[in-house]
Amino acid sequence: MGKALQRALGGLAGGGLLVAVVLLASWLWPLSAAQERRLAALEAPRALPGSNAYVTLASLGVEGPLAQRQARVDEHTRQFETWYADRYVPGFIRGDAEDKAGTPPRLPGEDTPSPAVDTVLCGFGGAAGCLDAVRSQPQAVAAALAPHATLLAHMDELALHGHYHSPLTQAAATPWPDMRQLTVPLSAHALAHVQGDSARALAGLCRDAGSGRMLMAQGDNLLTTMTGSAMLAANAKMFAAVLAELPLDAPLPASCGKAFLPLSADEASVCNGMRGEFAMQRGLAALMDQKIEHGQRYTRLFYSSGKTLARQAETLGQSCLPETRQAIAEDRKLPVPSVAASAWWQPQCLTNAIGCIVGDIARPAYQGYAHRQQDMAAQLRLLQAALWLRGQAVQGTAAPLAERLGNLPAGLRSAHRPITLSADGMALETPAYGKDRQMLRIPLPQAVSGQ
Repeated sequence: MGKALQRALGGLAGGGLLVAVVLLASWLWPLSAAQERRLAALEAPRALPGSNAYVTLASLGVEGPLAQRQARVDEHTRQFETWYADRYVPGFIRGDAEDKAGTPPRLPGEDTPSPAVDTVLCGFGGAAGCLDAVRSQPQAVAAALAPHATLLAHMDELALHGHYHSPLTQAAATPWPDMRQLTVPLSAHALAHVQGDSARALAGLCRDAGSGRMLMAQGDNLLTTMTGSAMLAANAKMFAAVLAELPLDAPLPASCGKAFLPLSADEASVCNGMRGEFAMQRGLAALMDQKIEHGQRYTRLFYSSGKTLARQAETLGQSCLPETRQAIAEDRKLPVPSVAASAWWQPQCLTNAIGCIVGDIARPAYQGYAHRQQDMAAQLRLLQAALWLRGQAVQGTAAPLAERLGNLPAGLRSAHRPITLSADGMALETPAYGKDRQMLRIPLPQAVSGQ
């Protein structure tokens, strides 16, 4: 009996020692080479070109000169940072941030909200049919645009900036400028064309396409990146629709050449947006560490901020790698990042179950952004091809359209997604990479498609 008990106790001790060794090994388990590489790519410094668009976007519908609006935005930044440090962080540590921290200070103008975007106005998703929609009810569109006069007046100011960077600490409660307002000018441009002022419509479309391009390529978070991409795509589609209705000799504003240039590999990447996402995840990890140190140290058995960030970097950092950039440059469809689903027995998850579970839940949300950006690049290639064919028609080229299409400049060709003529001969098409999208399409000027 005594010997049996000794053996049982010895077995328990041995089992306990084994568990301790396994847990220690999990704690000391090093980051993989892939994780370290992606972490370095996400944290690489980058230069920000030009001036910051944050003040303009944060006060897009607010009246007053820039200096006055700048002062209001600066005061809001100060108030928010004080609120965040004094109320949100303690509330997060206690676990009652949502209940006791209260509402964060509002952005300028939110105390007297800007006019809602009327449903009669076109959204980014409806840009291709916006001309017809506005043409069917121009008076209703004009009435819906009237309350947005201040916003429309500030779009020239937005076009002068070179990047977007929020000065606010990024957290779940951080206020964002209302990006939905950026859809309003589309209807103003469509109305100008419908009313006969096509030159103003083209100038506005090219100006706003440039702003969208800036937000997409030089933003500091994923929301800004994808909003800028949608803004660029919408203005490009309507620009093509307006151009299709104009004679071949209609002059184009100089700004159009730069706004609609084919995207570089860096512009067509979501790297900067993912860097912003990672910065927010790093901030959340820092808050979790504070929470653990203030009374929930047992959580260390199930959570490691370093391992959690490394695992998140596996997903977010793929877009910043040189091989991804090369694939974008060659227009090869990017693979969906393959990160093995976590399991409790994996070494990196034994002492980071919380981080592994949270990372696995969040990962699917990031799938698809890279393909949408690749489609944006393809959309601009279609537009440039249409402009090139327009130029050929102006020069009186007599070759059949299909033959001219085969002679596109090298910069507009893709070995993986060739540009083809639509079945009706009225548009250019190329396959889409994005989910649930079959073909990308840009209409041709009537004089081009009719030859």
